[in-house]
Amino acid sequence: MLWYIRHLDKYEPEPWTHIAAAFVAGVLVTVPVYAVEVLLDQVVSFSGFMETVYVSFIVAAVTEETGKGIAAWAASWRRPEFNEVMDGIVYFGVTHMGFAVAENLVYVFLGGDIYTGILTALVRTTTAVPMHVIVGMIMGYHMGVVRFATTRREKVLHILEGWVLPVLLHGFYNLGSLNQDMALETLTDLIRYGFGTALLYAAVVALWMTLLPRVRRAQQASPFRPIAAYPLVAAEMPCPGCGAVYPQGARYCPNCGVRLGRGGAPAPR
Repeated sequence: MLWYIRHLDKYEPEPWTHIAAAFVAGVLVTVPVYAVEVLLDQVVSFSGFMETVYVSFIVAAVTEETGKGIAAWAASWRRPEFNEVMDGIVYFGVTHMGFAVAENLVYVFLGGDIYTGILTALVRTTTAVPMHVIVGMIMGYHMGVVRFATTRREKVLHILEGWVLPVLLHGFYNLGSLNQDMALETLTDLIRYGFGTALLYAAVVALWMTLLPRVRRAQQASPFRPIAAYPLVAAEMPCPGCGAVYPQGARYCPNCGVRLGRGGAPAPR
C-alpha cells in the first residue's frame, strides 16, 4: 500500500526516506492519542446508542484525526520536497497508515484467543486500515491546497474541510464497526457479523470514491506534469486564484490547484 500511495505521485515521487519518516510519525502518535482517548472515555459517561455515538465521533474520530493530522504536519510541512498538492496526499496518507498499522497490531494482540485475533486481523486489515489511509489522503489533499493557497478565505475553508470531513467519515465508519463487537455463539450472531462486515467493505468503497476526484485534481494541478499533456496555447485570462498563466482547456490551475470553469473563469463553488 505504501508503494501505491507513492505511485499516485507519478510526476515527482517523494523520497522513500521522507515517506518512512511520515510512517514512523503515525506509529509514534498512537501513544498520546490512546492516552487522550482513555481520558475522554472516563470523563463522560453515556449509555446505549449515545455511548456508541460519543465513542465513535468524539473519543475515536476527533481524537485520532486531530492527532494524525498534527503528526503528518510535523513530519512534512517544513520539507522543501513538499512542493505540490499531491505531496499532501502522500505524506498525510502514509502517516495515517502508520497509525492504522500500529492500532491494528494492538487490536490483534489484545483480542484474547487466537481465533479472535486472526478474525480481527483479517477484517481490520481490509477495512480499518484502508479507512484510515483514505481519510488521511483526503485530509492531505486539503492541507496541500492550504499550503499553496493565496487567500485567507481559501486557507480557512480547506483547513475546515480537511479536518471536519475526515472526522465525519471516520465517525460514521466507527458506528458500523462498533456494532461488530459481539460474541459469535449462534448462527444468527454469525449472520449478523457477516452482514455488518459487508457494510464495512461497502463503506471503504464509498470512501475510495470520495477520494478519487481529489487525487485526479492534484495530479492535474501538478507543476511537474509534462508540458506535452497540456495544450500549448495559454489561456487569455490568468488564474483567478493566484494569477498564474495556465494552458487553454485546463480544469485546474497547475500552480495553486484552484478549479477553473470554462474559458478560465473561476468555477462555481
